[in-house]
Amino acid sequence: MATLKQELPLGILIKRINNVYEKEFNILLKNIGITSSQCAVLDFLFYTELEEVNQKDVEEALSLQNPTVTGLLKRLDAKGYIIIVPSNVDRRCKSIHLTEKAYDIRRVVESSRKEIDKKLTGKLTKKEKEAVKKDLKKMLYSIS
Repeated sequence: MATLKQELPLGILIKRINNVYEKEFNILLKNIGITSSQCAVLDFLFYTELEEVNQKDVEEALSLQNPTVTGLLKRLDAKGYIIIVPSNVDRRCKSIHLTEKAYDIRRVVESSRKEIDKKLTGKLTKKEKEAVKKDLKKMLYSIS
């Protein structure tokens, strides 16, 4: 990494880490045919506590605009990772559901993420990792 004349602002440092992380993650995900952005949608669907998920839920959870989420959902649907059906609650809305194919790749995705996390935190002690995670959660909470 190039030497800098001055200390980077924290936001820029976080962005750079994210850029490297996303690049590495995309390389690993290429084998299963999805991108890190598509994976973010799948992650939301895997971990949400909502009983029924619609496009607006995805937009809000991932802080993305409607056209972006529309494209992500169309690609995930075309690849067979999700199905989009009329909602049971409001027939004007569409409900998004994971398919078996999505659950089949979950282990590979989690393994890829762990591999990158090891690279990212390789020089940190267990205590330092826990502190960083705690601080990042605080930062995310305060900015949300």
